[in-house]
Amino acid sequence: MTVSKLLSEAQDLPINERISIVSFALSIKKEDIFIRQDETLTDDKVELVRSLFEERKKGKPLAYIIRHKEFFSEDFFVNESVLIPRPETEILVEQAIDIIKNMKSDTKVLDVGTGSGVIGIIIAKHTGRDVFCLDVSMGALKVASINSERLGVKHRITFICADLLSALKEKELFHVIVANLPYIRRDEWKDLMKDVRDFEPEVALLGGSDGLELYRRLINSLKGVMVKNGWFLCEIGGAEQAMMISKLLKEEGFNTSIIKDYSGIERIVKSQWISS
Repeated sequence: MTVSKLLSEAQDLPINERISIVSFALSIKKEDIFIRQDETLTDDKVELVRSLFEERKKGKPLAYIIRHKEFFSEDFFVNESVLIPRPETEILVEQAIDIIKNMKSDTKVLDVGTGSGVIGIIIAKHTGRDVFCLDVSMGALKVASINSERLGVKHRITFICADLLSALKEKELFHVIVANLPYIRRDEWKDLMKDVRDFEPEVALLGGSDGLELYRRLINSLKGVMVKNGWFLCEIGGAEQAMMISKLLKEEGFNTSIIKDYSGIERIVKSQWISS
């Protein structure tokens, strides 16, 4: 069977997804597929592509099938141990980079709940600062480590497997702390898209009854690991959570502002510790 004929199968999948799957299975660039469309494939390759088509039809996210996802114009490795990076998270990264670039060269950065590492790795690459990346999942940290090496910043990243800030030493103080922790409410779970609910790691999505269980714990511990006038930025899921997070931070002595995403949804809480 030729590449062209194989591409014509699975018509219920978008053509761009079929091209991505075929290029992944054949280990060729997508732009080379049409040059090689008359090439005859082995039976093993045909069966591999067909099996991947079937996985996608069953709802498995394309990023998990082809093992990569673009974020901040970089190509990141992903698997089922981590959430698939979302475009909205780029806003969090942009805000952090803007803050860090105006700081001294010895600025220390902490990424809590690093997952695939996209936040900490992009910050390290674009600012030249060292970044500590925390996650409770060893599987996630393995993915993040692969990505730090692929993007050439492994020497700038320290990976720590820990439940939030539990493994940090008291003397370890940071100037900027970023977090993208689970913030989906338990009652929202059944309404999530099937490819998210059935395939992405639940531990990286669910944040308790109101979605803020982990953020409460983190905010209560922030001042123990942060310099005065330090910054805390986090991603959340809408106006109600933004208001609740802002209230918690203000009670701890932080000034806060809220930034909306591309769809007009309150997505980032940006705060600075200004008083005890």
